[in-house]
Amino acid sequence: MPEDTVVLGASKDSIKAQKAFAEKHGLKYSLLADADGALIKAYGVNGMMGLAERKTVLIDRQGRVAKVYESVNPVTHAKQVVRDLAEVA
Repeated sequence: MPEDTVVLGASKDSIKAQKAFAEKHGLKYSLLADADGALIKAYGVNGMMGLAERKTVLIDRQGRVAKVYESVNPVTHAKQVVRDLAEVA
């Protein structure tokens, strides 16, 4: 993964909940608390009953959406994103 890559996670959970989750799972990236759902709506990841769907949005250096991953398999997804990052970089 390129050194200047920024990884962020987001959910509608509170800041406190996000912090606890990151600590519990030893995450090395930042989690954003989107309590009002503005970010989730902006990226179009609202699912059924207002719950956010698990998606990944890859944004290039110019701030444009380069790719949207609609169905995320947590086992294989990270490797796919790293491959795609090489193409975007």
